[in-house]
Amino acid sequence: KKVYQNIKFTEANFKTGEVKVTNEYFFTNLNNFKIDWELFQEGKKIESGSIGVIDVEPGASKVLELNLPKLDFNKKEYTLNFLASTNVELPLLSKGFPIAKEQFITGTFVPSFMEKTNDKLLVSIEQNEIVFKSEAFTVSFDTASGKLSKLDYGDGNIILQGISPNFWRATTDNDYGFNMPKHLGVWKEASEKQELVSIQLKDNGKILDLSSKEQISNFSSNIINLDVVYDLPNNIAKVKMNYKIEASGQLTVKNILTHVKNDLPNIPRFGSNFIVNKKFNRVNWYGRGPLENYQDRKTSQFIGDYKALVEDLYVPYIRPQENGYKTDVRWVTFTNNNGKGIKVLGPELLSFSVHHQYNSDFDAGETKQQRHTTDIVERDLVNINIDHAQMGVGGDTSWWTRPLEQYQIEAKNQSYSYSILPLR
Repeated sequence: KKVYQNIKFTEANFKTGEVKVTNEYFFTNLNNFKIDWELFQEGKKIESGSIGVIDVEPGASKVLELNLPKLDFNKKEYTLNFLASTNVELPLLSKGFPIAKEQFITGTFVPSFMEKTNDKLLVSIEQNEIVFKSEAFTVSFDTASGKLSKLDYGDGNIILQGISPNFWRATTDNDYGFNMPKHLGVWKEASEKQELVSIQLKDNGKILDLSSKEQISNFSSNIINLDVVYDLPNNIAKVKMNYKIEASGQLTVKNILTHVKNDLPNIPRFGSNFIVNKKFNRVNWYGRGPLENYQDRKTSQFIGDYKALVEDLYVPYIRPQENGYKTDVRWVTFTNNNGKGIKVLGPELLSFSVHHQYNSDFDAGETKQQRHTTDIVERDLVNINIDHAQMGVGGDTSWWTRPLEQYQIEAKNQSYSYSILPLR
């Protein structure tokens, strides 16, 4: 509907308040429609108005003038939304039916990370775990797997399964059309079979000996880095998870794909996955929504501040497959009924999905199976994907054609990062 709409809004100027509207109908004047607008500052509405009915003949254009307030483009991000709806009853359309919309984005979104603290981190080796403690939280990593095993901000451990690099998505109907499990399956194996190579603890670049009680006990700082390196199957690449642990309670994760071999197929997804307690089932995000969207299916979903329960973000395709994704995300929170939980944000835009199911629950495997929504069972967990990108869903055809090249992810050295902050 968004792509095919016949009312086009272009050339928005946030300083002058001007925007151009073009009538691409062949026989319909725009006086059949009413145009309204809303101005948002990082998801919060700060101004709105109505242009009302305008007279624009088929094929013609007109410049509209809005009375916009003065905006701070250097420190805030703004979105200007337009909606055209029927002003009269038309064949098959009732009065007030939304017929076209557009969004313009300007300004600067500045991520709000935690400030550094003078509190100190305490580091210890306890059984098979590396433990970091401050007044704000306790973080632990399993020395056998290198995974985050505990994240406790004072109300108990929220982690059920630690952060893992992820390169695969549940296969869609379109994916089966070009036989993705065969052609890109190396990345599914790379997600499921990662061999731990090393764990290094670094203080300002200096490597601390994890077997040295003296070095560990003498550590005195408010920031430390943990590098965990994995080999991917058949030595196709290495992936390093860099964890920057700060006494403030902020945990920054950098996912680094490196030593990528030549001639590998494109990657379905470049991201990471972790699982938290089911009680953190309330989601709030500033990004595209409210419906699912992908990099080649997103213009109809506007940047905004949205809220939903995890269960409502599942899209029940009759044949289970990848679903519920959100792109161009500035930040996202996962909280319990009391508003406690975590906030995730990055220096650049992220994408995410969240379900009460494992990613694999939606994946039929090597070949398309006649599974149905009844095969999807709600689990006692919240499964979170925080990604740099996922390839587009395609759809030019459902047989053989892949997503357009600009919506695929090249197999090359790359990285992205995000921070996890407490919400108390």
